[in-house]
Amino acid sequence: MNLSTRTKKQALVATLNGKRNGVHLAIMKYTNTIVSSSIGNVLEWYDFGLFTIFSALFGRLFFPVYDQKAGMIATFGVFAVGFLCRPIGALIFGYLGDRTGRAKTLRLSILMITLPTLLIGFLPTYDQIGIFAPTLLIIIRMLQGISIGGEYSGNLIYLAETAPTQYRAAITACASMGSNIGILLAAIVGIITTTLFTPVTLDDWGWRIPYVLSGLLGLFIYYYRLNLKETSVFKYLRAENLLTQNPIKTVFKYNLPQLLRTLGLVCMGTTFYYFCFIFLPLYLRQQFTLSIRHISILMSCLILLMIILIPLAGLLCDKFGRKKMLVFNATFIFLIIVPGFYLLNFSSSILIIFTLVIFTFASSLEQGTTSVAIVENFPPPARYTGVSFGYNLGNGLLGGTVPFISEWLFFKTNLLIAPALYIAICAGITLLVSLFFVKETKGINLTTE
Repeated sequence: MNLSTRTKKQALVATLNGKRNGVHLAIMKYTNTIVSSSIGNVLEWYDFGLFTIFSALFGRLFFPVYDQKAGMIATFGVFAVGFLCRPIGALIFGYLGDRTGRAKTLRLSILMITLPTLLIGFLPTYDQIGIFAPTLLIIIRMLQGISIGGEYSGNLIYLAETAPTQYRAAITACASMGSNIGILLAAIVGIITTTLFTPVTLDDWGWRIPYVLSGLLGLFIYYYRLNLKETSVFKYLRAENLLTQNPIKTVFKYNLPQLLRTLGLVCMGTTFYYFCFIFLPLYLRQQFTLSIRHISILMSCLILLMIILIPLAGLLCDKFGRKKMLVFNATFIFLIIVPGFYLLNFSSSILIIFTLVIFTFASSLEQGTTSVAIVENFPPPARYTGVSFGYNLGNGLLGGTVPFISEWLFFKTNLLIAPALYIAICAGITLLVSLFFVKETKGINLTTE
């Protein structure tokens, strides 16, 4: 081999190595972007998971123990209050996101989420301060709801606006992965605390430790958020002087059809999710006297399965399109919810596990599809405000009230399948919206459309 040939081969190898290193650096950089953005949902849903695990205990600690059923309904009411405040936070953070930028708003939101969650860990109980205990709990839940209002939807927008077009659904689904990691973390903490502490110690002060840990988790997430760069979509809007002066006014004046469409799309997903992962664990515990530890283990396995399935569902959405997946998901949930809930009432561990796995599969498909669909549904100038308000209004009015409504339906009707019928109606609404009011948005330009 002469010198010229050797030199050419060395140059070719160097070029290939340079390209390979460049690809590796790009992957690492983009992975860091995904982690920095979606990790914020961990704290939001960590609190969500803790409330599920300790809700029966909260009913005893923060409300007068006259009637266990009444205490549980009151606890669900406090849970719903936090969600009903989310639309207020959505307007606040949506306005900031459309006016000052996606990245700045996401950094602010994580700091404001941390404080209320941390305060719950130091809250006096009903035995200590009487009626002020549930009052303070309600105020803190309201602050949580306002603070969380722009977090999850902001993550959806950030990930969608920074994702390659051909993998936009799969990348946007990472926000849902972060949410479920938060729930899984709460379940693991629930398992550890119930293993280390006796029931008496857990009721006394052990339940506070997971909430105190949220402060450390919040600071960790904020550190990661410092790495967030502004999206190219917002940079374009700012450079071209296309930023709207009043995003809230823009949404209600020009984007009302998109707002209503968003409500229709989240109707099924939010009710089905909270039915499966808030109401059902408590229902199964009451029906079969399962311990907090057993419920935590069962939910941990299902959430871990969901973390794996959600990005795969996003890939399916990238392949087959938004509309087809939306219609399929709504039809699937509409068909399985009533018979599935009926099967849960049999004293069979196999039937219970089988049904919950099917429900988890269905919820994963929904999360991998709806998240990208609602982002692509809104034009860019008021996208943060529109997506945040539409998503959180649906979650507040429909999702956060699911445990309360389900328990109330049982109490008023004595009909076994009443809660499942409610979810079926919500699935029917989403199916009609998907069939008649949704256009295919796969591959659209998020900067101009």
